[in-house]
Amino acid sequence: MSFTKRSKGDACPITVPKFRRHIAQAEQTINELKSAPVDEKVPIGLLEDCVEPRLKSLKSDFENEANARSHSSFFGTESKWLQPGSRYQIRLAHVELMLYLIRRRSEISRNDWLNIANWQLATHREACHRLQISYHKATTPHADLPGVQSVRAILLSTRKAAYAQCDFVDNADIYDAFVRRNVFDQPELRGLLDSDTMDLKAKAEMNKIEVGLVAQQPAFPKWCYETFLGREIVPAGGKS
Repeated sequence: MSFTKRSKGDACPITVPKFRRHIAQAEQTINELKSAPVDEKVPIGLLEDCVEPRLKSLKSDFENEANARSHSSFFGTESKWLQPGSRYQIRLAHVELMLYLIRRRSEISRNDWLNIANWQLATHREACHRLQISYHKATTPHADLPGVQSVRAILLSTRKAAYAQCDFVDNADIYDAFVRRNVFDQPELRGLLDSDTMDLKAKAEMNKIEVGLVAQQPAFPKWCYETFLGREIVPAGGKS
């Protein structure tokens, strides 16, 4: 499959058959990359850890909703749920962008890799900051609940650690741009979330936040979608 750069303004797949074709094309691209000669040095690990799980989840969710809509008079059969800007379009673009970057990795400039990696690092810092502040405010009336003070301390420490990470200055590559950053991977926070000492409601809320964050990783700036896919996509977090 030839993964060519799309011109700005090209339509997204807004019908169920077209969306299925895009998913099938992505699956084909993965198979081609994984069967490429060894000397091409395809980053198989990135395909297996970042792309395949996202595509598998997208396909499953898409088919479940498409099936429900096809059998329900309540949903109807219209494809408005696939319009540009919908969550399915954003998830599909995320998968296609990762495949583009992997397939065209040798054509991506060092400056582009640097910009992507530093944007991701800055976005991670902001996410840690927002989570720490939001959790502190949300738990103000419940400061005495089990685990609250511990989570507050851990989130503050994680926020400080994120801001202590140095920017990429001279060099960055595809592996730097495919780092999956997750504040919940912090060992102390992970241990607390997996324990029985934290309030169940708070734990459920934190788990919900984590699921959303993990699904977005690795995140990419808006200009990547415009430059490499020719699409105007607002990435997770809405940052450029």
